Amino acid sequence: MEREVIVGILLALVSFFIVEGQDGTKVNILFIHQDPEGERLFNISLKFFDVNRNYGVTIGKVHRFNANLTDSLKLTSEFCTMFDKVMGSDNKPDIAIDFTRIGIPSEGVKVVLRAMGIPTISATFGQEGDIREWRDLNAAEMKYLIQVSPPADILIQSVRSIADAQKMTSAVLMFNGQKYEMYHKYKSLLQNMPTRHLLTRTEFAKDKLIKQIIRLVHVDIVNFFIAAEVDQISDVLAAASSGTVPGGPYFGDKFAWYSMSLQISDTKLPNCAKCDRDVSIVHLLPAKFTDTKGSARRTFMLQELSETDQTLTGMFYIDLALDAIIAIRDLKKSSGWKVDFQSHTCLNYRKEDNSKPYDPLNLDLMGAFRKAGEENGIGPFKLERNGKNYPNFKMELHRMLFNKQQMQPYSKDKIGTWKAGFDEASLITFEPNKNLISHLSHTIFRVVTVVHPPFIMRKPNCTKEMEHLRNCFEGYCIDLLNKIQLELNFNYTIRSSEDYGYMNDTEPHEWNGMVKELKDRKADIALGAMSVMAERESVVDFTVPYYDLVGISILMEKPVLPTSLFKFLTVLENDVWMCILGAYFFTSFLMWVFDRWSPYSYQNNREKYEDDEEKREFNLKECLWFCMTSLTPQGGGESPKNLSGRFVAATWWLFGFIIIASYTANLAAFLTVSRLDAPIESLEDLSKQYKVQYAPMENSSAWIYFDRMRRIETRFYDIWRNMILNDTMKDFERSQLSVWDYPVSDKYTKMWEAMNANIPPNNSYYAVQRVRRTKNATDKDPDGFAFLDEATNVRWQTTISCDFDQKGEEFSRKPYAIAVQKGSPLKESFSHM
Repeated sequence: MEREVIVGILLALVSFFIVEGQDGTKVNILFIHQDPEGERLFNISLKFFDVNRNYGVTIGKVHRFNANLTDSLKLTSEFCTMFDKVMGSDNKPDIAIDFTRIGIPSEGVKVVLRAMGIPTISATFGQEGDIREWRDLNAAEMKYLIQVSPPADILIQSVRSIADAQKMTSAVLMFNGQKYEMYHKYKSLLQNMPTRHLLTRTEFAKDKLIKQIIRLVHVDIVNFFIAAEVDQISDVLAAASSGTVPGGPYFGDKFAWYSMSLQISDTKLPNCAKCDRDVSIVHLLPAKFTDTKGSARRTFMLQELSETDQTLTGMFYIDLALDAIIAIRDLKKSSGWKVDFQSHTCLNYRKEDNSKPYDPLNLDLMGAFRKAGEENGIGPFKLERNGKNYPNFKMELHRMLFNKQQMQPYSKDKIGTWKAGFDEASLITFEPNKNLISHLSHTIFRVVTVVHPPFIMRKPNCTKEMEHLRNCFEGYCIDLLNKIQLELNFNYTIRSSEDYGYMNDTEPHEWNGMVKELKDRKADIALGAMSVMAERESVVDFTVPYYDLVGISILMEKPVLPTSLFKFLTVLENDVWMCILGAYFFTSFLMWVFDRWSPYSYQNNREKYEDDEEKREFNLKECLWFCMTSLTPQGGGESPKNLSGRFVAATWWLFGFIIIASYTANLAAFLTVSRLDAPIESLEDLSKQYKVQYAPMENSSAWIYFDRMRRIETRFYDIWRNMILNDTMKDFERSQLSVWDYPVSDKYTKMWEAMNANIPPNNSYYAVQRVRRTKNATDKDPDGFAFLDEATNVRWQTTISCDFDQKGEEFSRKPYAIAVQKGSPLKESFSHM
């Protein structure tokens, strides 16, 4: 037993010395970095060769330079000093491994590395043309100055792929500034795509994060992408789902959320433990590795990397360093290594102002680097040219559904796979019968309107408080909006406003109504019978008119012609008729009294008048008949015999003559005057009379029209007065302006004074009641009221009621159009319908 142990120990020692005795290819390295994380990952790659001696690599001298400086001159100076010192030593670097990310550290070192002709493998962020110092490399330099974009740079291209697949019109990418660089992405990420987008660093402090999301929502962003660590993604979801956020939570049909993380653990997922409502999100996480060539490296990496470093980024940097060192090993073993750095120093290069870079190396580092990457833990690199070199990894798309305050998703469904690359049209492969349609953010426009029949009418049993629960409106404009909705494929919410929107007369001339809603970006569309006005066009945009040239018209009550069988009695007052009737009965009674008791009457002297042919006894009935017939052309017949009776009859005849003559004259005058009442048929007629009161609704478009017209009249008068009182004018010039009559009409000034005196109505309902002469309004308008309003409203009132009539031609005609925010693309979309 002891002998077997001794033999085993001897064999182990022999194998150790055999391995130690093998001559590995020595590689000296110039390592440039700008953060501790990069140096930590580089050290792991060096440890790989210590553990795996079979690779035949001996790490020589590692020259390290921390390029984390913001002053470009200082950076270049320090790097050149260090470089000259290194090149003067016995351990000149065979290769430079550059882990700088972007900006001044990256630019400064690349200037020197290119000028000195040092073979370099760089992990700088950027696509083709973004690395300015290497933008114009010649063919020889392209073989040994190599840049490979890290996963954090390539993963962002998934935003372009998803935006293209979802046909997004707006999007924002919120990214962790410590893990992702976006300086070069601002123009290129969604270039040539119809997507309005923003790229912004995420504020991870809770209060700042909430304010950041609110600002993004206020600029009409509905698609949110989060590129960060898993825990940070969870914080963003919690902030966006908060019930205390104004206008929030920002989830539902209107918003779509996407997240991405480079952490390779499939158990490390976003959570909604702090969410105040249900959340739906599509999350991109690294796909499981399937190739077997890189399994050895992956096993080593996962053992050495901490939990926070177990990301595609960490694996990439280790792979990049390993491939660079192995490529130099292979070149040194072959006959292709012909590099002499003896004369290459920054100091010599900088002595002459007109100095040129050293001649390029004849070194095919690209070919050796491509071969060395076949066993990458992250997978082989896709190598074409700088800006198009990247790790060829895959990301899985999972749609996750959370209930509020839920740690794990109750539903996690794999939708498809995104493959790293730049061709957005073919990078996403969906699982069978799976797509992103269910996660589509629906375009929901906020519509504000004003109730104005027949364009906008509120449905029965639907109050203003119920507007947010269901569609409470109908009418012509709603039908028009629904037609546009079908064509452009969007949804909308609609609520009412008190007014269309007018500018306040006092400083600072703020807007109200629907125009204010659009100006403050609280609404996307203003719908209704909204007139296109010059001042409104300065703050909002109008589509092409949908209703042409609507003017102001006059609404009046139809005249009611009284019809009566006793209309002839209205010629005289009732008191006169009563007096006539009293006189009739009194005269008849007096005649009967005289005839009854007079000794000379017929009934008291029958023997005396026995031979007369006409014999008439004036009893009470005969007296009444006599007085009645005396007023007619027929006459009263036989008159009384007594003198007193005849005197009464003669008096009655005179009275009747006067009454009949007066009645006839009054009847003719009455019929003539009724025909002389001229009807109001125009604004001119209305302005020339004082009997019928008139006014528009206060602060309406008609009100503003008359206000402006009287202001213009006043302004013209002031201009004319100042001209004629100008002492600098010559006598002849002043004489040409001197007239006896007022040269400018004051019609609108007088009408404006009358309107204000008539107490203008403050709403259309009250105005209509005044025109109708209801009980409450009759005292104010005994002779009627004329309402000045837009012609569409006037025609609508005459359509629904037979009591009204439209008077005169329309004036101040303007079209109706749909209003949108200033600069909104909806203007063009709606106008081309």
